[in-house]
Amino acid sequence: MQQAKIDIQTHGFLKSLPFFDGLPEEDMKALLQASIIRNFDKHRNLFHQGDRADQLLIIIDGWVKLYRHTTEGEECVIAIFTRGDILGEAAIIMGASYPFSAETAEETKFIEIPGQILRERAAQNHKIMSRIMSSMSRELRNVQMENEHLAIMSAPQRVGCLLLQLSSGLLGKGASFPFPYDKSLAASRLGMKAETFSRALAQLKPLGVTVKGPEVTIKDFSNLVEYVCNHCSSLPGECRGSRNESCENTECKSRTAN
Repeated sequence: MQQAKIDIQTHGFLKSLPFFDGLPEEDMKALLQASIIRNFDKHRNLFHQGDRADQLLIIIDGWVKLYRHTTEGEECVIAIFTRGDILGEAAIIMGASYPFSAETAEETKFIEIPGQILRERAAQNHKIMSRIMSSMSRELRNVQMENEHLAIMSAPQRVGCLLLQLSSGLLGKGASFPFPYDKSLAASRLGMKAETFSRALAQLKPLGVTVKGPEVTIKDFSNLVEYVCNHCSSLPGECRGSRNESCENTECKSRTAN
């Protein structure tokens, strides 16, 4: 593990996030002075379910798996977070515990803000607590949308939705990109067995989706958007994967990437 202090580039990255955007400079300065940047290799544990939540983590680069264990030791993957996502909002609440465990799915770089400084600033500026609640509310909405997808979408549609999210930063009519983490982890996140995930990928081939090893190619984003988004009730600003210029459906056109 490596660590460093916040630099100017990271400062700008933080201020681009909804949680920090518009935060008074006094609060921002106090948080940054107490924060550090950490780098972890793949498969490093960040915290365990039930540990006291005393730090806020903001991912700069990489992927983090959030999961829980049953009493019989079975693992349930509940989320996979990446750049700009925040873990540990409960750190602001005195005495709270993490409701899940977190492990790096790939090499990951993140900012760590101590819970104590968050509580101190929140006591002086109650809007910080509102920002914490807004962040937690967005995550709850994401969980609700995933439950909807489980109930309404087929396995290929859910895999297609994931591919649109993973390629959301790419421009053009279509593109190729490396799958950023283990496909077996993606299958677990979508509530599928690995073989079901592989079959679902293969069923997307008529839509111009091909896979060769870790490389995924989407020939035309609009085909995949139409196939997936017509079965999703996401509102404007809620969908990370939709592309305004690609979607022909009126509701989809109003969506913007997070």
